[in-house]
Amino acid sequence: MFNVNPFSIMALQLDLDYSASLTPQEFDRFASLIDPAWIDEALQQTGTVSVRRRRLPADRMVWLVIGLALFRNEPIWHIVKQLDLADGPAASTPVPSASVAGRERLGEAPLEWLFKRTASCWGERAPAESALFHGLRSYAVDGVVWSVPSTPENEREFGRPRGGDGRDGAWPQLRAVCLMDTHSHLLRAVDFGECQTGELSYAKTLIQAAPDNSLTIFDRAYFSAAFLLDWQRSGLQKHWLIRTKTSLCYEVVCQVAPGDCLVRLPVSPQARRQHPDLPSHWQARLIECTVGGQPRRFLTSLCDAHRFPARDVAAHYVQRWEIELGFREMKQGMLKKAPVLRSRLPELVRQEVWGMLIAYNLLRHEIAQMATELNVPPQRLSFQWLALAIVTALYHWPLETPGTFPKRLASLREQARAYLLPERRTRSYPRTIKSRKSKYPTKHASPD
Repeated sequence: MFNVNPFSIMALQLDLDYSASLTPQEFDRFASLIDPAWIDEALQQTGTVSVRRRRLPADRMVWLVIGLALFRNEPIWHIVKQLDLADGPAASTPVPSASVAGRERLGEAPLEWLFKRTASCWGERAPAESALFHGLRSYAVDGVVWSVPSTPENEREFGRPRGGDGRDGAWPQLRAVCLMDTHSHLLRAVDFGECQTGELSYAKTLIQAAPDNSLTIFDRAYFSAAFLLDWQRSGLQKHWLIRTKTSLCYEVVCQVAPGDCLVRLPVSPQARRQHPDLPSHWQARLIECTVGGQPRRFLTSLCDAHRFPARDVAAHYVQRWEIELGFREMKQGMLKKAPVLRSRLPELVRQEVWGMLIAYNLLRHEIAQMATELNVPPQRLSFQWLALAIVTALYHWPLETPGTFPKRLASLREQARAYLLPERRTRSYPRTIKSRKSKYPTKHASPD
């Protein structure tokens, strides 16, 4: 549930009254966020164009899947009605089974293609100088899990997580690894699948998606000589930054300054057996400092100490937290803390995830445009309130065609200042969680 702020509600009502007064001609001056040609190309490239005209053709079904994330608490038939996606008489809404059948005909491929196209195009736009780290774009990689309905099909496809006490989790889960821009929170690339596959395996598929002239931040789970060297060698100036354990084995090659040196690290025999092309040793820069009274070690490919001062590099690691905030925006802001996704079949689960990722990037891209016009970082605009405003606005404006949907989102740009947040405060409390153990046995569906 959202904490209702009466001033925000008043601002939202003023926004809606102003937007409702705009004429169609005024809406035409707003640029579309998703080019309708991209949807047509996605259907053509994946061979899912509707051969005969249906009440719910393939291009409308793409918008329906995106709408599943935006209208998280609405039944699927109501989303079809709200977005006016069905051809034919307006008073006649297709039965819910028609929407499910339409999703099955569509499959996941068009949504995956559309996500990659939009993520690439939106992510290529030149950032402001303030968004760069010494001339490099900043990204973070981390994993996230989503629970899916407990059906035998989902159980076989995605599996269940195994707890420390040896018991299976309550729901089947899929694991995803994301590459996110730490400034705009736009997702650049995603890979996902069964929960038993480790994050590093999924992260390997993201190597080519990282752009040149970038710095990507990892946590300690991604420490692998083969992975980090592949990331670094896959393009021009593709750097990485990772936190390491205090037990790291190395020898100093060159001492740059106190707590800052170039080191030589051994490659494990296991890694060399899996990757015979790896050298016996590799070099990186080791930075040691104290954070909150605790010693910290960071390893990085940023070996130019003059261009990248050690203090700046160590301080930049905190930007890894931005991807965690992005995951919170998806789970709490968009999915309303729903414990599980909607779809009961694995292919529809994957389709739903791609639609959710497109919807999130759509919102984040629009917020980035608003922030640019206000000359503030995108994090200063409330994702929670803007997502609520956009969905509320759609209730007031039934769409004539799916292609007008992005134009409706763009109408909020002129009122973006109402959603401006105060500057962030320094984190003052440690990360802690409450125990979730229960004396009761776990209830879940049988895979048989």
